[in-house]
Amino acid sequence: MNNVIYHYCNIDSFKAIIQNKTLWLSSIYNLNDYKEIHWIKDKVSNRIKELTTKHNFKKYELFEEMYLIQHPLVYVASFSQGQDLLSQWRAYANDGKGIAIGFNSEYFDYTNNIKISKVLYSEEEQNRQIEEILDSIENFDNSIIKTDFDCFKKICQETITKINNLAAKSKSELFKEEQEVRVIHNPIITNDRKNSRYNFENSISNMKFRTCHDNIIPYFELKFDKNKDDISPIVEIIKGPKNRAIDKEIRMFMSINGFHDMKIKKSNASYR
Repeated sequence: MNNVIYHYCNIDSFKAIIQNKTLWLSSIYNLNDYKEIHWIKDKVSNRIKELTTKHNFKKYELFEEMYLIQHPLVYVASFSQGQDLLSQWRAYANDGKGIAIGFNSEYFDYTNNIKISKVLYSEEEQNRQIEEILDSIENFDNSIIKTDFDCFKKICQETITKINNLAAKSKSELFKEEQEVRVIHNPIITNDRKNSRYNFENSISNMKFRTCHDNIIPYFELKFDKNKDDISPIVEIIKGPKNRAIDKEIRMFMSINGFHDMKIKKSNASYR
């Protein structure tokens, strides 16, 4: 993976991200392309149908029941390895009037409870990983499900977590041009009915909510307010092809907010 990954955004989002030194990791249920949610889910359901026989029917029926009722508790922020992609300017940076913030990907390697991963576009590799993940269910002894259901339930939950992590980094090959990279957060969230509350483990912040298109969207805050092992989080700022901001004023804005010595340049994309 290239060290620099780019977050394309409009100018208002750029200002908020820099001033708050924060990225928002939103639920994968609220990504721009709703079909992404079902991309891996449909593949898993189809593979379960192929694996199911009259001898292991109950095992896969129980697993699929658990899998289908659970919403993936996975939260992501999206970046691109492409530093000057016209499709990104159009879709995410106010039709080219915004900014691409160049983050040092190594910075996130030092942050607990998050992972950084290139999006997987190869269907062949996606199917291979699904096969590998489902091995734990396939290899579980059918005859002991009733006598050791707790063990089977635990294996099912571990399998579901792996599937959800795969879903968070998988897309159709049609989107390959985006060169997407995702920062992924997978906290443990449990409903404590006895005490009438939700419990959060391994979360990077309190869960917060924002509104968008008549929807309430949960998110977690990922702070980048300190250098880690002398690694600065931001190394480059690229102005969109229609952005009119003055380099010196961007540099002053960045410096006042604690970010120094990054490159500032204009997009080379021909787009007016």
